[in-house]
This record gives sequence, structure tokens and C-alpha cells, in this order.
Amino acid sequence: DDYRPEHVTIRTADDETVQAEAWWEDNGAVHISWLRGVEKYGGGDFESKRYLEDDGNTLVCESIFHPKQEGRRQARVTWKFLRK
Repeated sequence: DDYRPEHVTIRTADDETVQAEAWWEDNGAVHISWLRGVEKYGGGDFESKRYLEDDGNTLVCESIFHPKQEGRRQARVTWKFLRK
């Protein structure tokens, strides 16, 4: 089962007030979150996905910026943190 999203208003590190939404998918194995209504960087929304790989030894954090400007490409970055 998936979980119901939580919606809250937060202040970002860039001192913007945005709408945050977060929930779990894949029976609690994947955490999804969105920051909606960002004005910096030309405006848009940030999507993040976090999950474990390699039997829990690697935390993967995917982040995508969805620009609101027509014709502008998404920006993506993926971080992998290894357990020692």
C-alpha cells in the first residue's frame, strides 16, 4: 500500500515560502516529496525521491527541478551515499 500525502507550508533555505508535499510509495520503500511554487531559478517545482539499494547499503537521492517556463529543460541530480 501507498501512504496518503502530507501537505504543509515551509520556508526554504532560499527564504521562500512554498508548499511541501510528501508521501511513501512501494510499501514504505520509496519516499517522494515535492516543493511547489518555487520562484527562484525562473520558477518551478522540486521533486525528490529517496530509497535504498544494495540490501540497504546505499541511500539514493534523486532530485529533479521542473521549471514552469515553457521549453526549459528539467535539471536532474542523483546522489548515492554508501554505508561504511
